[in-house]
Amino acid sequence: MAKLIFRYGSMNASKSANLIMDWHNHTSNGKSVLSFKSTLDARDYGYITSRAISTRIPASLITPEMNGIMYQMTEWFMPRIVFVDEVQFFTPQQIEELAEIVDVLGVSVQAYGLTTDFKRELFEGSKRLLELADVVERIRSECTECSNEGLMNARFIDGVLQTEGQTVLVGAEQTYRVLCRSCYTKLSKGVV
Repeated sequence: MAKLIFRYGSMNASKSANLIMDWHNHTSNGKSVLSFKSTLDARDYGYITSRAISTRIPASLITPEMNGIMYQMTEWFMPRIVFVDEVQFFTPQQIEELAEIVDVLGVSVQAYGLTTDFKRELFEGSKRLLELADVVERIRSECTECSNEGLMNARFIDGVLQTEGQTVLVGAEQTYRVLCRSCYTKLSKGVV
């Protein structure tokens, strides 16, 4: 039975590495796959990459304006599974399209991404995916300040935690740290 699966985690939780390993497992067993990623992820245009395992796989690029293309490509190729990276950047309508791939075409979709931005607010694509997914799994990571589980994607500028600003600032990993809720709260109040 086809399923819509959402695997999420904080930055640096090895989401793309997990996707690449799953992709490899399917392709090495002779199963056909399709891979998509958002054009809002400016890293390695046309590829899904992982710093954790220093490898990349090809992916079709999807802009926020593209509606129906993932469904059409899946219908044409009829792969065993569809992989999606950086799914938080997809529109709610595109998430509905992923659900249609599962429900109408009977092809499983495994989507990876963040749930919240640096302001601790849900991305629209992630929100819709949480509402529709058959399976939701967290990929765990550790807080950079303590040993608790890292949940928050905290943006820092000149060492100061930011709580306002432009939501999408892709490719600026050096300005982000993964924090637990407790450390995020302390740092947002200026407590060290």
